[in-house]
Amino acid sequence: MIGKSLALAGALSLFAGAALATPDTATYTLQINGFVPTVCKADLTASQVPSQAGVVALGQMREFCNDGDGYQVWVDYSPSLAGDTLTIGDRQIVLGPSGSAMIDASDGPGVAAKAVTLSLPQDGISGAVSVRVVSL
Repeated sequence: MIGKSLALAGALSLFAGAALATPDTATYTLQINGFVPTVCKADLTASQVPSQAGVVALGQMREFCNDGDGYQVWVDYSPSLAGDTLTIGDRQIVLGPSGSAMIDASDGPGVAAKAVTLSLPQDGISGAVSVRVVSL
């Protein structure tokens, strides 16, 4: 009986020792690096509109830029459109003689869609309008 008690006590001490022992642990560090290119674009949904007098819808201007420093959206237009009014959303811009005007800006990345119209004079003038994005 004493032999069984000693054997049981020895087995329990081995079990308790195994439970208290901590296995060797290893620490791993996984580092993932990636490169995300800067992508900036803007476009108008209308490709052709009639050159009639009055307000002409140029569709939606869709802009996207993931530059963390921000971006500017510019409109380039024919010199014949100088003096006409471009409306982007609720903002009106009178087109000057330079052929380019900044129409939107952001100090960080952004996505937007805005309605664009062009007010033409009574005689209806034809010309070209395009938008571009400049990342900062």
